[in-house]
Amino acid sequence: MEPSKFLTNASNIAIFIMTVSLLFPMFRLFRGPSLSDRVVALDQMELIIMGMILCYVIRTRNTIYLDVAMMGSFLLALGAMIITRYLFKRKIKND
Repeated sequence: MEPSKFLTNASNIAIFIMTVSLLFPMFRLFRGPSLSDRVVALDQMELIIMGMILCYVIRTRNTIYLDVAMMGSFLLALGAMIITRYLFKRKIKND
């Protein structure tokens, strides 16, 4: 099996597995008992989607989507910090 065919098949399998694995954080997002559980589920879904974008880049060899993945991961980290700060301040106010 040639390397490009192997990478194409591996990325197809990885995209399928990540698509199935999106169901679990989606369940936690809708049924989560607390706001922090929902935030963690949303972050997990965003990470899975970033992985799917990277697998798509490997499959199509179109590097323009690497910029999209990089900006998405930057916004993911920034959003997680903002939401964590909000939850922390909310907890202090309630105590």
